[in-house]
Amino acid sequence: MFRNEDTMAVNGRRSVVDDAIDDIRLRIRQGEWGLGDRIPPEPELGKALGLSRAPLREALRALVHAGLLVTRQGDGTFVAAVDEQEIALRKGFQGADPFEAIEVRRSLDVPAAALAAQRRDQADLDKLQDALDRRRAAAEANDDDGFREADIDFHRAVVEAAHNQLLAGIYGSLAATIDGSWTSTAGLHRAAESEHDSHDDLFEAIRDNAAQEAMLVAGAILDNQASDLEDKPAHSPGA
Repeated sequence: MFRNEDTMAVNGRRSVVDDAIDDIRLRIRQGEWGLGDRIPPEPELGKALGLSRAPLREALRALVHAGLLVTRQGDGTFVAAVDEQEIALRKGFQGADPFEAIEVRRSLDVPAAALAAQRRDQADLDKLQDALDRRRAAAEANDDDGFREADIDFHRAVVEAAHNQLLAGIYGSLAATIDGSWTSTAGLHRAAESEHDSHDDLFEAIRDNAAQEAMLVAGAILDNQASDLEDKPAHSPGA
């Protein structure tokens, strides 16, 4: 059933735009569109919501301004955050000191690795292996962006294998915000020069249900990243 197309609230009543904003926000929260997903184009979305172009665009602009959506010129509109708590968390992490970011990651990565070793299934292992393969290929090609993306995907897959939705949500916000300090040139070189590195060790510990070993390796990975930051020249680009 189509909505009344009046876009202005009258006598305190909610406007059709307000309803559209809540509708889209609810669909995102319920998982109809996940983080990073492209939402349907305006004609399709307008039909689904019973909205004409003007109020739909107003609702989308409001959600972009709020940080839930992001528009990429010529590519569409994408989900940038699942809810307002995630947005607040991201704002808190923006500009974070990279050493503090590693400390926060240590409180998440290490227990997540143990849980992953206890709870992982074959789909989790397949996702981890895929990220590892892409990570190594990018390192061998000296593809910094590809390496960073695959490395983040690997660590996210570890957390997802823990099967704790709250932990995954917090970690996803962290990864999206501080990915600039997630990897380093030294980390890329280590992966390129060795046929087997600590990330392979972490995968094997999770595969073998070795929770204690997974925790030790996850901590060692972060130790390496902290050491890379200490050795990094003050004005070198990247992380």
